[in-house]
Amino acid sequence: MNSNKLNGNLPPEVRAVKEKLRELIRHAALSRLKNHADASEIEVREMDSGFTPGKILASNMVFILVSGDALRITFKVHFNTRMAKKLAFRIFGGMSAEDISEKQAIDYFKEYGNLVAGSVITHFGNFGVELGISLPLCTRGFYEVFSDYSETQFPVVTYSDFWELAANDFSLSCSALIEILDVAKLGRLIDYEIDEATADDGEEMDFL
Repeated sequence: MNSNKLNGNLPPEVRAVKEKLRELIRHAALSRLKNHADASEIEVREMDSGFTPGKILASNMVFILVSGDALRITFKVHFNTRMAKKLAFRIFGGMSAEDISEKQAIDYFKEYGNLVAGSVITHFGNFGVELGISLPLCTRGFYEVFSDYSETQFPVVTYSDFWELAANDFSLSCSALIEILDVAKLGRLIDYEIDEATADDGEEMDFL
């Protein structure tokens, strides 16, 4: 997989759409975690130099699909149960991470994935691109080894992005497989600016 070679063969507007999608998805992941984690400072970090797509990143992962006529995004959050309990216990009204069950810890990240996907849909709705959303699902992190992150540029532009969300006492891995089905419908995304005043709207987690 040679991302630089693939990018070099793409028209400038397609490269611009790819980069804007990367920015928007990362922003949604960061902003939703800031709203619902007990951490004052969270930063985006790149994966280490030895990382390769398909590597097992944690014991569990939640994934959710955002899709429409122009675009498909599979967003994943990779996590360990102990860290999930630490992030989730205040949401569930517990006094400590020990008060949280494994099911509650998983539900926390399923709802987190739902909020990230919902944020992405809202941004695209702002310039007239309609997208739908699947239910978030959780599985063992081992199954990441079966993921296909092959990059293509015709007829569908397919690529992936991996990053970490890190604070002083935790680090969370995220990934997105992005498939551009109709770049013409995404042209307005290039000049789209995220409105920070409305992007982080403090929406609450909602557990069924």
